[in-house]
Amino acid sequence: MRGPESHALVVGGSLSGLCAGLALARAGWTVTTVERAAGEPPGGAGLGVDRLLVSEVTGVDADAIPVVRGNRDSAAWGLVRQFLLEATQRTAGIEFIEATTVRGIRQPTEPDSVSVDSTAGVLTADMVVGADGVYSVTRGFVAPDHPTAGYAGYMLWRGLVPEAEVPGGLDGRGTNLEVHGAPGAQLVVYGVPGPDGRTDPGHRRVSYAWYDASRTDLLRRKGCLQGDTVVGSLSSDQLSAELTGELAQLARRNWPSPWDRCIAWGVTHGEIFGTPVAEYLPSRLALRRVVLVGDAAHVASPMTGAGFQNALLDVAALAARVRGGSRADVEGALRRYEHQRLPDVRELVSSGMAWGRSYRSRA
Repeated sequence: MRGPESHALVVGGSLSGLCAGLALARAGWTVTTVERAAGEPPGGAGLGVDRLLVSEVTGVDADAIPVVRGNRDSAAWGLVRQFLLEATQRTAGIEFIEATTVRGIRQPTEPDSVSVDSTAGVLTADMVVGADGVYSVTRGFVAPDHPTAGYAGYMLWRGLVPEAEVPGGLDGRGTNLEVHGAPGAQLVVYGVPGPDGRTDPGHRRVSYAWYDASRTDLLRRKGCLQGDTVVGSLSSDQLSAELTGELAQLARRNWPSPWDRCIAWGVTHGEIFGTPVAEYLPSRLALRRVVLVGDAAHVASPMTGAGFQNALLDVAALAARVRGGSRADVEGALRRYEHQRLPDVRELVSSGMAWGRSYRSRA
C-alpha cells in the first residue's frame, strides 16, 4: 500500500467523483475532492444503480441506497449522491471542499506532481482525477485537440413526479422501466424512491425522460449550445407559459395512461428541466498525471442506460492500477488504465451515437 504522501486531487463531487475518492482512499491514497457547487447541486432525476457494484468499487455497503425494484433497481440521483457524500465525509483520508472551481491544469514544472488553478488557489497533488462531468475542464488538458462534448441533435425533458399525481399509483405499473414511442419523440419512465427515500406505495416518484429532436432552435436561443458544443441546460423557470402549455398538450396526446396525465402535471407544475444530449467519443483518457473518469472521460446517450455503471467501472480500473504503485509509476499506471478502459468506453459511446442517428432519422 502506498504511503501517506500519495495524494490524489479529484475534480468534481458528483457521483463519479465521490466514488473515485472512496475507491482511492481504500487503495491507500489521501484524497482531496473539490466541488464547485455549495450544498446539493441542482438537477438530477432517476437512474439505474447496481448496488453490488457500488459496494465492490467503493468498499461502502450500498444496500442502504433506497431503490425501487423492478426489471432493474432504480434510484434518484439526489439520494445516491447524498449517500455517497455521507460515506465520503465519514471516511478517513478524504477531504471534501465545496464552492471551489477548478479553472485548469497547470503545465507541469515538477516531474512527480501536478497542479491546478482554482478559486482556492493553486492545488498540488501526485495525481489529478477529472470527474467534472460533461462540461469537464480537466478534459482540456488530457485532450486539448478535442476538449468539449458535442450536441447529439436532440434533447431530453426530464423530471420527477410524486406518485400521488399518477392515476392509480405505481402498483402494478411503473416499477418496471417502460419505453414508449410517438412521432418524433420517445419516452422512458420508471419509479424511483420519494425525496425522503421511502419506497412504500404512495410515497414514491416517477422519473421520466422524454426524448425530443425538435428543439434545437430553442436550445440555441436560450444559450444552451455554442455552435455544436453543449454548454448548458434549461431550468423550468426558463420555459415560457406558451412552451409549457404546448408540452403539456403533447404529453396528453402522445403518451399512454397514466403517463399522459402524470407528465402533463410535471410540466405544468415546474417538475421539468431540459438537457441537450451531448456525446463525447474519447481518443484518450489520461495524460501524464491527469486521468479522466465518468462523463469527463466519455459521454454517451442516456438511452444506453449505462452512464453510472461505466463510471464505476472506470473508477474500479483506476483504483486497481494505482494501488500499491510508486509515485514515479503514476504515469505508467494511468497509461495502463487508458489501455484497459478506452476500447470499452468507445464502444459504449459509439453505440449511443448509432441509436441517436437512427432516432433522428425517424423524428
